[in-house]
Amino acid sequence: MKLSLKHQLFGAVVLSVVGVLAAGCAAGDVNGSEENVSETSSELRPEWATSAVTVRHDIGSTDFKTLKVAKNDGFDRSVFQFSNDGVPGYDVRYVPNPQICAGEGEVEVQGTAFIQVQMIPANSYDPETQKPTYSPATIVDVKPNLASVKELKMTCPGFEAETTYTIGLSKKKNFRVLELKNPPRLVVDVQQ
Repeated sequence: MKLSLKHQLFGAVVLSVVGVLAAGCAAGDVNGSEENVSETSSELRPEWATSAVTVRHDIGSTDFKTLKVAKNDGFDRSVFQFSNDGVPGYDVRYVPNPQICAGEGEVEVQGTAFIQVQMIPANSYDPETQKPTYSPATIVDVKPNLASVKELKMTCPGFEAETTYTIGLSKKKNFRVLELKNPPRLVVDVQQ
């Protein structure tokens, strides 16, 4: 059976995650300090709620660069950073079960409630070289074990300009979505 390039690369991502976890890399490698929300470029939904947030931006494809996760006073913050092309469109919502790339099967993520962060158009792999656009490699599966955020897992690894993460939570909580600039970032805050 011949696998498509999408499935071959997804397999490579899964194998790299297993290798990183086996090597004992800690989630602390990606935990960042508190991001400054005073530079918000668009206050899309600064209030706390559990309803979905969907935004479409009229930009060409952008590259996903890195992820930072940090504990803040009263909330846990996940920051998705992109190339200078800007923040892509996104859909941030609770889902009943974590899925691989648009329902191609379930994937295990720690937690009892799950927020899916779908970013389109956002590449995680260079279309010409097939090399990751992000760094470090460990950000495909992060287990910060914070008050609310237990795990962030890349559940659609940037093929066909879609990058999706699932955020596993201790339980369903209110969240908010912000955009930051210089560099372009999408922020998902979850109350503790």
